[in-house]
Amino acid sequence: MSLRELNEKYRAFITISEVRGEPEGPLNGLKFGVKDVIFVKGVRTTAGSRILEEFVPDRNARVVEKVLKAGGTVLGKTNTHEFAIGATGTSTAYGIPRNPVDEERITGGSSSGSAVAVALGMVDVALGTDTGGSVRIPASLCGVIGFKPTYGVVSTEGVIPFSWSFDTVGILARDIDKVRLTFEVVKEEDVELKPINRKPKFAVFRLGDDEGSKGVRKVVDKISSYYDVGEVKLEVLDTKGNWARRVISSAEGAAFHKPIYERFRDYYFLDVRRAIEYGLSISAVDYINAFRVRKEALREFVRAMKGYDFLLTPTTKITAPLIKDVVGREQEFREVLISNTELFNLLGNPSISLPVGKYNGLPVGLMVSGRHYEDLWLLRVSEEIIRIASG
Repeated sequence: MSLRELNEKYRAFITISEVRGEPEGPLNGLKFGVKDVIFVKGVRTTAGSRILEEFVPDRNARVVEKVLKAGGTVLGKTNTHEFAIGATGTSTAYGIPRNPVDEERITGGSSSGSAVAVALGMVDVALGTDTGGSVRIPASLCGVIGFKPTYGVVSTEGVIPFSWSFDTVGILARDIDKVRLTFEVVKEEDVELKPINRKPKFAVFRLGDDEGSKGVRKVVDKISSYYDVGEVKLEVLDTKGNWARRVISSAEGAAFHKPIYERFRDYYFLDVRRAIEYGLSISAVDYINAFRVRKEALREFVRAMKGYDFLLTPTTKITAPLIKDVVGREQEFREVLISNTELFNLLGNPSISLPVGKYNGLPVGLMVSGRHYEDLWLLRVSEEIIRIASG
């Protein structure tokens, strides 16, 4: 099938429009999809919404500029849950994207089209954004790699915001080498990443009886035959982390959307509208207390990680549900889908979903999360985990 024929079936792209980069560079020959909340000069950026259906930016996002200067070619803008406020990918004005493993199932979101385009080989690499798991969730459900770097390492200039405290540009691909190569190009030059190369120690976190846990347990057992694997308890993160991340992100999202929402309320999808309304209802007291929880959770994480290097967690607690079961129940599924991933947005540390698990024939990711600014070590270790899982 041609790119356009595949897109008719799977709705990976909102807009197909090729933008060629420099003739030479480390990304030369690689084709990219760009989530439709990230500016590409001269190509419309809709954020999956009717509200922005005619918006065409006059500049590239900084991350896109870096890709083009390094020789990458952008093929178009990938589908997204409206304004990146959702984890299912089903609330988009441009056709619900279909899971390549089973087209009757959701892709996860909000970087839904980026995961589909990568999984189907429409692109080599895709850029997404991750505020509560929006790169790692669709990566988990579609069976690809989804990497969220340390907060602030990749610029969000030229990206439609949701939560300034958590928004992170991430990378999706089918192999780890392309993730690493792209990351080395798009990271900010003035950020120092810690050069670590030793035998790592792992700890499992939130490995229980859910579908995701069952899907990755064999891989965790394999890892334990090569490395030390223990268990860590993060009580603050486990009991208060989800609340704190949602309060902060919802309040900040509402702050950005308030002037747009007041004019175009009825244009928003219902689940997105409810998310904004929740954000508008948050008190200053709750917002401040959520940041206090975040600080407490960070201290707890630093203490716990003195004996370990990486946490192993199921990316998602469930595999991809059927589209017909999700539409109209987006908020319910969102809370389940983001429950593990959003904790590492709250902490701001690097986190990656690896396509090494399956449950009932459907993919589920193993999430590996490391310390701040140890992104390159995380990518090296991820390569080894993929090798172990395939052995």
